[in-house]
Amino acid sequence: MALQTDHNGMFIEGMTDANELMSFIQYKFGEEAIQDTYKGLLEKAKEEGRKKDTTPLRAFWGLLDQAFQEKSDSLKCGKGCAHCCHTGVAATQFEWEGIVKGAKEKGIDLKEVIERSQKSIGKVKTALNSQKKFEQIDWHQAVMNHPCPFLDDEMNCIIYEDRPLDCRLVVAFRDACVSKKLEHAQRGIWIEESVAAPIVAKLQHDKTPKMKRKKFTGTQPLKLLQHWLIVWQEKNKKKRSSK
Repeated sequence: MALQTDHNGMFIEGMTDANELMSFIQYKFGEEAIQDTYKGLLEKAKEEGRKKDTTPLRAFWGLLDQAFQEKSDSLKCGKGCAHCCHTGVAATQFEWEGIVKGAKEKGIDLKEVIERSQKSIGKVKTALNSQKKFEQIDWHQAVMNHPCPFLDDEMNCIIYEDRPLDCRLVVAFRDACVSKKLEHAQRGIWIEESVAAPIVAKLQHDKTPKMKRKKFTGTQPLKLLQHWLIVWQEKNKKKRSSK
């Protein structure tokens, strides 16, 4: 296998090809270990959620954070470092619901978030209103170099504790970032991270009422955060008009 990792066990070229990354993950850990880790973390997230009276998603974020702390001592990302936050960030509905819940708890006004993110939200609206099919649009390119809607004026993430997996897996372990092009960022391939996406998808699947559940495929649909904000805004407009 020609692909290499650095001393942290990170896949240097992980930002380029998802299929190549998956092949490398399977090569490094083996299918049996991946499945055992998936089942173990899924059950632990549910158990921790019950014990701590929190959501299983937040419990899982805690388990993932623990893995970062235990397996790396050279994370370069810090408060106010937002070079990786000027690209498209996608989230599942389950992750978005967690963000909305966290925003409400913190008193974050999503209407203000939308107001200051009009440029990137406008680009997503234009793409949604185009004649192209949903899967034909390069969603990340649509908002490239625009700040994430949840960055404040000091470039701090206001939803950090509930940030989606898309953010958690893009971190810098090498030299400090010097641009917004993610040269120094890389996607991790610790075994906990390799099963993170299907765990989030399974937690969403299990939360869905049985009558509405579809067969579990290991994934859930993703939307950019700007898209979720548009959905949230339209939903609230309908609520107000129905009163």
